[in-house]
Amino acid sequence: MDDEKLLLAEYQHFSDSSWRNEEIGEKRVEFFITLTTAILAGIVALVTSDHANLSYADIRQIATAALSGTFLFGLVTFMRMLHRNRVTDEYRGIVDYVRKQLKERSSTLAEYKIPLESHKRLLRGGLAETIALMNSMVIAVIAALWIVASWRWLAVAIIFLILFTSQVAMAKRDREKKDKRKKESISQTFRAGVGAVLSNAEGKVLALERKDIPGSWQFPQGGLEAGETPLNAVKREIREETGIKESDLELLSTAPRLLVYELPKESQSPKTGLGQVQRWFLFRYKGSDEAITLGDKKEFTKWKWLPMNEVISRVVDFKKPIYHELAEFFSDQLHQTTHEE
Repeated sequence: MDDEKLLLAEYQHFSDSSWRNEEIGEKRVEFFITLTTAILAGIVALVTSDHANLSYADIRQIATAALSGTFLFGLVTFMRMLHRNRVTDEYRGIVDYVRKQLKERSSTLAEYKIPLESHKRLLRGGLAETIALMNSMVIAVIAALWIVASWRWLAVAIIFLILFTSQVAMAKRDREKKDKRKKESISQTFRAGVGAVLSNAEGKVLALERKDIPGSWQFPQGGLEAGETPLNAVKREIREETGIKESDLELLSTAPRLLVYELPKESQSPKTGLGQVQRWFLFRYKGSDEAITLGDKKEFTKWKWLPMNEVISRVVDFKKPIYHELAEFFSDQLHQTTHEE
């Protein structure tokens, strides 16, 4: 109960921090929009008023100075928005993790939602893109003040588009760098997984031949999905890969410790990580052979009941140590199954 209270406090803290970060960012954007609007309105008033003491050149210089200062302030705000986006993503990640921990520890707790985006979002693109738009408008106005050629408005439009797209591209690169760092971080970890040894009445075990590696046989296995317990995950993997229903399974034993295998370098990816850390289970299969369908046959092409030592000889080399340990862990139960029959 104490750990739930601690997690609830952490959840509330980071959820509130995420919203505060959102609100601060929006207030900065609103202030910049107000400031820019006021300066533009002042320039318009200066141009249209009776300014006997000011020439057009004087007005242009005053407007350029004011708008240049606004643009520099806008660039600083734009960079702060990029930083704010990174911080918000970190908060959301922490909130997501804490929420999952809460759900795993108590089935009575309500569903906790992660704050995804503010209801006050000014543009669909985001706050950084809003600042980029305002910055581009400011520069476009400056350009309009100084370009006197007949093609002035075309040049102003081109300047606006170049500046706006460059800022949007900068924001996109920032997001891509974050995603790349996240993928690299995931690729340097071991994925949580489960595996199942299914025995029949003769003490043989169910082996599946891999579609991508003909001649390589293995037991059903797979990764845990969000919120799954290992036991629920292994039953799901068995159903998906063999078509066997939970009602035809009897849990006999659980491996006394987690087992780990590392994938070859060429097989590693952000999805797979370095390999898997697995919880293994031994089941007795009580159904008929006709009920074994290999699911959608995307991963496996054949199945057989084989002695444990024969499966070990047919599994890929990097999994052999795990299979040797499984044979040792479950030898008594497999022997007892054969003896009972």
